[in-house]
Amino acid sequence: MHGLVLLMIGCNSNLTSHTVTHDTFEENSDEDAPVIADDPVAESLPFGDDVPISATVTDEGSGVLFVTLYYKNETEGDADWRNAAMQPLSGDDVYTGSIPGEDERSSGMDYYIEATDKAQNQAWAPSRGVDDPYHFRLYE
Repeated sequence: MHGLVLLMIGCNSNLTSHTVTHDTFEENSDEDAPVIADDPVAESLPFGDDVPISATVTDEGSGVLFVTLYYKNETEGDADWRNAAMQPLSGDDVYTGSIPGEDERSSGMDYYIEATDKAQNQAWAPSRGVDDPYHFRLYE
């Protein structure tokens, strides 16, 4: 269904008419968040190396819109989280991203993954996201 809006704009005694067409919003019935399956980084890794992160993200409803990796150094406390878009492997549900080695400035890193579907439902891994992120150690 389309709605029409007629705008009349006055300018120096001249009237200009514009017709704007709007699509009617249809409520999306997808209320389920995406599902994230991942293997958290468990071992200590060399300081300064990029850290690859991957996760399988699926959504049976509207489909996955985007997946984002959030990370920060363990010593940064309440500092803003850096983020990187995770890209899907060609035609697969596996999304990959990385924590850049040049962003590592402490002996450990915190991170979490956020997935958003096309209906704006969100999920996190670990499930509490920013409130309880994954953690791994770095060594020289």
